[in-house]
Amino acid sequence: MLNTVVKQCSGARRRLARATSGLALATMLLTGSPLFEGSPAKAQTLEVVRTETQPTFTGFPTFVADKMGFFKAHGIDARIRYVQSGAPTLQSAAVDGWDVAFLGAPPAVIGASSLGLIIVGMIMDEGRYHELIGRPDYVASVEADHKRLDGAKIFVTTLSTGHYMVEGCLRRLGLKLSDVSIIPSDQPATVSAFEAGQGDLAQVWPPQSTVLRGKGDKVLCDGAAAQLVIPSVWVATPKFLKAHPELVTRWLAANLDAIAWMKKDFGRTLALYKQFDTFRGYNLPEAALNDETRIAMSEFLSDQQIAEMTGPNPPLAVALDGIGAFFVRAGRLQRVPDFTKLIDVAPLQLAATQVSKAP
Repeated sequence: MLNTVVKQCSGARRRLARATSGLALATMLLTGSPLFEGSPAKAQTLEVVRTETQPTFTGFPTFVADKMGFFKAHGIDARIRYVQSGAPTLQSAAVDGWDVAFLGAPPAVIGASSLGLIIVGMIMDEGRYHELIGRPDYVASVEADHKRLDGAKIFVTTLSTGHYMVEGCLRRLGLKLSDVSIIPSDQPATVSAFEAGQGDLAQVWPPQSTVLRGKGDKVLCDGAAAQLVIPSVWVATPKFLKAHPELVTRWLAANLDAIAWMKKDFGRTLALYKQFDTFRGYNLPEAALNDETRIAMSEFLSDQQIAEMTGPNPPLAVALDGIGAFFVRAGRLQRVPDFTKLIDVAPLQLAATQVSKAP
């Protein structure tokens, strides 16, 4: 979702210096050199897993796995390609352009429906980071009387999970989408227009939500308050998963190692996130970087992911069903696919046994 934020990712990643001692770990965080430079895996022939992801907090674990040497530790050459949204990833999947990828909920739903992509991990639930924000007086007025929302002008990135969140928040408040005026707008344009005094509410996600809250605007509702789960997932092409399940498992193990590493220390994770921000060319303010780092540190470990992906009717499938139904209502899909048949938890379960004890 951060793909709508600023200019295109710069693409030039620095080759970074080596660290060989505990003292060098601090230097490593500033230079980004691999954590496992001395690992036996370095001598292995690395297996190629073509990876596609986005320069967002949900793509950060893959950046960490690359920079900190977790892919090499698991014998993987990830060949990472960063793109600005899910649409290029779906286009590339149609011509066998990658093996494993990150997708947000909308392209995951569309990709599962049209391409049969297999979901092999659930990185996080983004619901609480999708926010419906207004000026303080207006929010207070609506909280006192929900009927004052009738006819409200709301900036919305349409046919997105943010749009889905707006529908859910309105339902929670006793209204429908038809009761308000939806103003289609991308995220940067929403912030500019709202700061200029236009509209009543703005549907935003990080970093735009951080910007508006920093100006004193208030959250009226978010995806969690609307009882929505908005998953971000890892997917594999059915061809690659069938031919190389062991490589999907090792790829997942490297990303799980990265998430575990991220969770252990805010300072060092923030330092690497700042490198990530420089690499992608966004140059966000400190407050936004702090917010995004904390969000990234909330991403799911294996036990949380497995819980979301298992059972007769997995919670992940239920969440995707809801988003799929929204796209049917919006005319984007003809029918909701059976997501229980498009979730394969086995590689993740095996990956959970292969994670390292990284510091």
